[in-house]
Amino acid sequence: MIWPSYFDVEYSTSQGRRVPKSQAIRGVKSEEIFQAAEDLGLKPVIKPASAYSKRPWLKTGVVLIDKTGPKTKILEDVLQKIKVNRAKKRA
Repeated sequence: MIWPSYFDVEYSTSQGRRVPKSQAIRGVKSEEIFQAAEDLGLKPVIKPASAYSKRPWLKTGVVLIDKTGPKTKILEDVLQKIKVNRAKKRA
């Protein structure tokens, strides 16, 4: 499971961020995670109405993927792909 909170610079690690603050980005959407995971060949499935347990009032959605290695490595790869995809949209 990959939640948008894992990448959001607005959250601390105790609030659910799983990447270093220096690499974290603002306002990640589950659709962006889905697209990045699809680009990486992780066979994602999106559940848009799901809420992260630390913020049950906020329905951010979650992306389920095939685990192909350590979760921290997968999160780093997904984060880099999200950054690349955002850069393409701006260009």
